[in-house]
Amino acid sequence: MKITVAMFAVAGMAAAANAGVAGLIAGTSFEEGISAQQYMDTGDASVDHDLVNNAGQSDVDFVSTGGEMGFDAYYRNTRGDVGLTDGDFVGVTNFTGTVGAFTDGVQGYEMSDADGTMGMSFDTVNFVGSWNVSLDLYVQTTGYESDDSIRIWITGDGGVTDLMNTAGSDINDLGIEGAWMNLSFDLSLYTNATLHVELESNSGSESIYLDNVQFTSTIPAPGAVALLGLGGLVATRRRRA
Repeated sequence: MKITVAMFAVAGMAAAANAGVAGLIAGTSFEEGISAQQYMDTGDASVDHDLVNNAGQSDVDFVSTGGEMGFDAYYRNTRGDVGLTDGDFVGVTNFTGTVGAFTDGVQGYEMSDADGTMGMSFDTVNFVGSWNVSLDLYVQTTGYESDDSIRIWITGDGGVTDLMNTAGSDINDLGIEGAWMNLSFDLSLYTNATLHVELESNSGSESIYLDNVQFTSTIPAPGAVALLGLGGLVATRRRRA
């Protein structure tokens, strides 16, 4: 499977994200969610369960009211540890000390130190035609262990497709740390699609940040077909499904 991974400075991100875009179908930059105190899960860490928002703490869930798309977070006990019950910096955040700045607006979404697996699923999007999904991802630079992993994937009537899956690899060896990257995927074989993100980790420095999630209908930018035909102008990485 091929994914497009584009590394670029924050200042150049808006132009890159808008190239060839005909219209936004759904998206979020996490601007409508609440960024507050660190999140403390009140569920049982020994059991897989849905995460819920707590008063005075950063939102891990968001229900769309017609603006930004919604998302729902969950925890899976993959480490036999305390999970998120000890209080962790996860969910909607305006903290930029790691990323420098968010790629769209002043907030993003953080996952870290799940002592297990923290994941989220976005609202299902329906569309017939030429469309794609795109999101910005920042992987914090640190010393990851071999059992830490990041997975970002799409499910829908077109099947299951990984945009990124580091399972079986050492994150430190993949060259994905310390800069915003853009992941995108052509959804033309789908008429409905759901985006999912998971992080398995056990340290506060093992963090990922998300921003600028977009489902867009697309048309080729002028000259794009000719440029792609030249080869070597689009960086791709092959990942195992």
